[in-house]
Amino acid sequence: MRRCHRCGLTKPDVEFVKNRRSPTGFHIHCKPCHLEQTRESIRKHHGSGSQRQRKRRYGLDNTQIAWMILEQGGGCAVCGGVRATHVDHDHRTGRVRGVLCFNCNNALGHFGDGPMVLEAAADYLEGHTNL
Repeated sequence: MRRCHRCGLTKPDVEFVKNRRSPTGFHIHCKPCHLEQTRESIRKHHGSGSQRQRKRRYGLDNTQIAWMILEQGGGCAVCGGVRATHVDHDHRTGRVRGVLCFNCNNALGHFGDGPMVLEAAADYLEGHTNL
């Protein structure tokens, strides 16, 4: 049994996060308090978890993403929709290509980012559209 330094409650060891650096082998906060502390830190330093992920994965903050959206006309780089919130990148090189809406980003992913497959899909649609 140990006492959490944050909430002050005494709990069994299994309620505490393991910490190899600590002499006791456990963190000084219980799991719920540790989770809340982590969330507070993310909000303080990054604004939200999604902003933290974008910065870690692509090196982009919200200002840079907003600038990219403005440069591509104020919306999705593919369809022009206003809900462009997903950073699109080349999976081979990791290079950021633009900011897309969920549907366009999802579609590119399903087509494996292959231009030939997208052209074939466009040809298929053109040949099977009733005008």
